[in-house]
Amino acid sequence: MGNDVYIQTPDGNRAEGGGNYFRFAFTALPRTLDAMKNFAMLVELPVPTYPQLSAYGLAGVDLRPGVRHDVSTANRIAEFRTAYQAVKDASETVPTGIPRYKLDSNDGFLVTVAEITAALTTYGAHPGVAIAEMPVGDPTWRNWIAFLRRAQAHGGLRTH
Repeated sequence: MGNDVYIQTPDGNRAEGGGNYFRFAFTALPRTLDAMKNFAMLVELPVPTYPQLSAYGLAGVDLRPGVRHDVSTANRIAEFRTAYQAVKDASETVPTGIPRYKLDSNDGFLVTVAEITAALTTYGAHPGVAIAEMPVGDPTWRNWIAFLRRAQAHGGLRTH
């Protein structure tokens, strides 16, 4: 068990090639989130509310694969999916870090370049950063920071 994190390209696709995937072991994610909190890289925001199918006149059965729909229902499904994706892609106008819920979940939330930049800027200004990535012990932290820097140079990342 664990969480998978993928770098995405600026056009929203999953980046191909090595170095674009990071896997948190089940026990490593809480430790990493604690370290990020200690470096003030995280912000505590409420988990956003997803749109309800009923608000679009839909039910779960409408989203099953292979079901044919009339044009009106197909349009409502498209509107629902767009609204659902917008929740997963949302970001603060001026981020001050990475919202914890985005990393502490496997819902496919987008961590934007701006959120990563804010987190890495705060991290870089911390007095303990010089020893944080020393090559001793568990490499998870230094590998995670390198992965964040790579994601910052691309289109952000998604958690799964």
